[in-house]
Amino acid sequence: MNRDQFNKKIDSFNDELINLRRHIHAHPELSGLENQTAILISGFLKEIGWNVKESIGRTGVIADFGPLDKGVIGLRVDMDALPIFEETKLSFSSKVDGVMHACGHDLHISIGLGVAKIIKDLKLNFGTRIIFQPAEEIASGAGWMIKDGATNGLTHILGVHVYPDLSVGTIGIKEGSLTAAAGELKVEIKGKSGHGARPHEGVDAIWVASKVVSGIQESITRKLDPLDPVVLTFGKINGGNAFNVLAEKVNLIGTVRCTNRKVFKNIGNWLNENITSLANSCGAEAKVIFREITPAVNNNSEINKVLRDSGIKVLGQENVIELQKPSLGAEDFAEFLNEIPGAMFRLGVSNANGCAPLHSSKFDPDERAIAVGIKVITESIVKLNNEKINTIGK
Repeated sequence: MNRDQFNKKIDSFNDELINLRRHIHAHPELSGLENQTAILISGFLKEIGWNVKESIGRTGVIADFGPLDKGVIGLRVDMDALPIFEETKLSFSSKVDGVMHACGHDLHISIGLGVAKIIKDLKLNFGTRIIFQPAEEIASGAGWMIKDGATNGLTHILGVHVYPDLSVGTIGIKEGSLTAAAGELKVEIKGKSGHGARPHEGVDAIWVASKVVSGIQESITRKLDPLDPVVLTFGKINGGNAFNVLAEKVNLIGTVRCTNRKVFKNIGNWLNENITSLANSCGAEAKVIFREITPAVNNNSEINKVLRDSGIKVLGQENVIELQKPSLGAEDFAEFLNEIPGAMFRLGVSNANGCAPLHSSKFDPDERAIAVGIKVITESIVKLNNEKINTIGK
């Protein structure tokens, strides 16, 4: 299939994919509940001749095509929506109150199905597996699917995510860390209750919590290397029972993000030590619980090069953007990269009027990005084969 035939083939089914995307957008499903989405995907893939396995990682779907004994390249796309009330006023807006595809996973699905339609017509001498993953938004689906064997036999894996900061028709490539590692931090401050008029007779847990919230930010800027940034945000605080009683207990919950693997590995102990010290200095006790949610997406340099070269070939040098900064958002595609070498690229979805940010109730990506994603990914899959599938990225 030459370049003109390749482009004409994509053009021939582009409207079908856009209609599928709009149907999925109008019928979003939350993390772990992507049942109807999975049925649609499975039916589409079976009809065009792919070998489909359902209920992988709960509601996930994997589809294989081609010989699997000479190496298998994977493509991962996510399926879940977010608990957001849509405000786009599109004709295909969400029909489910309080649920919306506000992170582009509906586009990702359409891209995956488009790649499947192209791959089935290419006589490749290796296998391709497309992994339709649930529950990315709660950073659980990748682990579920890996546990159920989704990566068995894979030699490499590719990923894509829409990116409102880039114009449609462009892609972004990032060496090293593309996204941050993410963790959850829970802190329980225990003081001593007393009368609000006599604070010196007790230990005010609300006062201590305020010291912890501000003090740990100061500690981060003074004690940690600023070249390896750490972001800590407390998003929830709860404590106290009455307006005139010193709070005995305050609970804080927050998120921690960083891109350096070594820093992230040690950050839980560091936070425990420093938060406990801050609380103790005020006469209170602190119980600190840190939970790792997902590691950073760390792109394999050789596979990243394949994505870059493929993008240049199908889009032109000027439309392949070298991203200089990682995102401090989290992405559980990182779990796949702990198993096998791979890389993820950013897909531009902004039109002449711009595009609202990810997770916005007004997020409205340009659908022309679907064809762009299909072209870059398909070219990359073919190129990986041509550059010795069993050695690259090892």
